[in-house]
Amino acid sequence: MSVRWLPALLWLSAGLLLLTALVDFSPAWREALVAATVGCILLALYFTRRLYARFTALREQLAEQRAEIESLQLELTRQQRRRLALIDGMPIPLLICDEDAMLRYANRLALEWFGFRHMTGKSLLALTFCYDLYLLMLKAVRRESAVSGEITFSFPKERHTEAHIWYLGEADSHKLFAIALLDKSELLRLEQVRRDFVANVSHEFRTPLASIRSLAETIHDDPDMPHSTRQRFLNLIIQEADRLTRIADDLLTLTRAESMQPVREVFELAPVIQQAVQEMEGEAQRAQVSLTVELTPGIRLLANRDQILQVALNLLSNAIRYNKPQGSVTVRTYTEGHTAVLEVADTGIGIPSEALPRIFERFYRVDKTRSRETGGTGLGLSIVKHIVEAHGGQVEVESEYRVGSVFRVRLPLYEEPAPSHKQAS
Repeated sequence: MSVRWLPALLWLSAGLLLLTALVDFSPAWREALVAATVGCILLALYFTRRLYARFTALREQLAEQRAEIESLQLELTRQQRRRLALIDGMPIPLLICDEDAMLRYANRLALEWFGFRHMTGKSLLALTFCYDLYLLMLKAVRRESAVSGEITFSFPKERHTEAHIWYLGEADSHKLFAIALLDKSELLRLEQVRRDFVANVSHEFRTPLASIRSLAETIHDDPDMPHSTRQRFLNLIIQEADRLTRIADDLLTLTRAESMQPVREVFELAPVIQQAVQEMEGEAQRAQVSLTVELTPGIRLLANRDQILQVALNLLSNAIRYNKPQGSVTVRTYTEGHTAVLEVADTGIGIPSEALPRIFERFYRVDKTRSRETGGTGLGLSIVKHIVEAHGGQVEVESEYRVGSVFRVRLPLYEEPAPSHKQAS
């Protein structure tokens, strides 16, 4: 109301002053007009002060609202950054697309999966080269609800995934959908390994059991069997039973290597390797294979002594069994930087290049007939691999078919802890 009356009061004051100046009034009227003018001016000043106070309050209120808006914007920016950081830190690829299957956002893992630096604004089909995912996306767009399905990617490498797509809502007049990809490749591989393992174990046990049963039934059904034949059959039964025992022992060793942390102690490597060579000398003489030892003294490990001995025995056993008559096996130990190296080289039959990636698999044999004839279980190298990896090391193999093989085991060296200041003083 003061805003509306203020101009009128000012015009009235100006008119009264002008009237007083131009018209010759009697003293009484002149005093009345001056009093009225002063009253209007005072009233105008009053309204001006009220108006100024109101504008000041409004200005302060606007400043507070501006500060509150800036604070809300800052908090919104922080929330958006936290949300993006949360999405980027997710251990699964996450894509956000609109209803036209155009990519709006991709988290860090999704960029790594598909090998792109920037993916936004491009077609989902052009980025993933997966028509099945594109069709699943269109299905989610039609339903505007959550859908899922098994999707196999071939680019940039083969992956078996489970895709989940759900509706997020609208933004900038576009409907947004989230795509989460769960990688099942490793689970499928482990499931295949499990099935192969069960099948291999069943086969490995079934073969000697069938031989034992057949030999026992033959002895049972022929009471007049010659003593020499009966004795030969009994020896074969004992051999097959020993084979079953070796398989069971190797399986237990492999299970312990996989599931239990090694109990470590500090020891020197050379005496352990020398012990393994002495234990294998008899087998080497029977196979007409010579053993050469080149050991570097003073190499110390923090490891499980029995397991390292098992590694050396398995490598030596393989080198002797798959060697040629008059062949040789050379065992070396040396250091490279902070790593101890155990090297077993042979002049045996070698390993075909196509078989090298599989030689550390359970029950895998390059020469199945020769392995069974020499008493192998197909678990030796798998045991070596798991023991070495449990100790933080690695196994390497170089081989040339019909020439020979070299196996290298690399293990961390034991380093003496630095003395503390108190001990030094």
